[in-house]
Amino acid sequence: MARLERRVGKDVAPAIAEGNTARIRFTAKGVTSQRRRLGISAADYGKLIGVTAHTIYKWEHGISHPRRAQLTALASIRHLSKTEAIAHLEQMREKAPKRRTLKR
Repeated sequence: MARLERRVGKDVAPAIAEGNTARIRFTAKGVTSQRRRLGISAADYGKLIGVTAHTIYKWEHGISHPRRAQLTALASIRHLSKTEAIAHLEQMREKAPKRRTLKR
């Protein structure tokens, strides 16, 4: 399941060239303000990037920092509007495989 989320996160917006990842800045305050500007939960924000809600929590509180690939995903969604972010989340929900229900 985690592999699917990571693959989807990279497809959200055009990728940034690998040579430019050294110039991408990251701040915990920036992640928090962007997520609040979009008006989405940490879980939905994580889906856009391809990480879990817990990872977003740790980034926002300065406990950990994103890896290079995650920085690229963060930069690629930096300029999304609220409407675009919600549209991407809806597309991801439509593409996601249906979960099986267990019979008891």
